[in-house]
Amino acid sequence: MKLPREKRDEQAMVAPPPEAVQRVEGGGAWGPTQFDLPERSGSNSQAILIVSLIGVLVLLIIAGLWTFTYFQLG
Repeated sequence: MKLPREKRDEQAMVAPPPEAVQRVEGGGAWGPTQFDLPERSGSNSQAILIVSLIGVLVLLIIAGLWTFTYFQLG
């Protein structure tokens, strides 16, 4: 069973504001975004260290709570 393809009308795309043409850095015509990547020469070691420490802390808390409930209920 074949269904006919739906035909859609063409719609105009949204254009950036006129003053955006003069912007050079920081995310393109629409300006900076929260998803801009750091420069290749930059180092992410500080961010990696912070995320790792938070992850280890969360795992320690989970292990401590599990141990506490195991000995309280067991």
